Amino acid sequence: MANRIMTRFFQAVLVVMLFIACVQVSSNSKTGMTSKAESEKDDCNDPDADINCSFVHMPASLSSIMNIAGKEEPGDKMIVSGTLLKSDGKTPYPDVIFYAYHTDSKGYYSKNGKEKGVQKWHGHLHGWCKTDRNGRYEIRTIRPAPYPNNKIPAHVHAAVKVPGKPSPYYITDFVFSDDPMINEQYRESIKGKTGGTGIVDLVKDGSVWKGKRDIILEP
Repeated sequence: MANRIMTRFFQAVLVVMLFIACVQVSSNSKTGMTSKAESEKDDCNDPDADINCSFVHMPASLSSIMNIAGKEEPGDKMIVSGTLLKSDGKTPYPDVIFYAYHTDSKGYYSKNGKEKGVQKWHGHLHGWCKTDRNGRYEIRTIRPAPYPNNKIPAHVHAAVKVPGKPSPYYITDFVFSDDPMINEQYRESIKGKTGGTGIVDLVKDGSVWKGKRDIILEP
């Protein structure tokens, strides 16, 4: 009789232990799935993040003027303005969101700690604007320096988000005609690229470099 009672007791204990083990496995399994999902979530904090990430953290309200560099930013001041045009090369393109970023006066994508998402890689010298009803834009910043120990011209990266189009896209970089690295090899490399050559003639007006670039966008 005593043996029978002990057997039933151990059986009950075994059932309870198995139940606890199953609960723990199930819980761990769910936790693992959540962790995997979180790890696969794209928060745009990646140097190769999708181009859409460039537009995630832009201000809610935009004007046609893009202010990138503050008054205290080291380097020569620069203003580049122009018009975004439709594929016919004549019709102004209004309400296009324009994004740009570039290196600092030493050639680095330096940060100030306020960057979010992909801008953690693009650095603090970035900004957005929206073309006005006449397709005009203006970028106010500093003149960027080329990458240290590199043969690539100093440049400003740029992307556009066109109303009614499914995805934004990059256009050719802004580069500057007096840059000694603008050679025939570079000119050949950008032939046929969206936005034209991107080569801007800069003229010194007092202490500010000024230039103009009109850009023809994709159909």
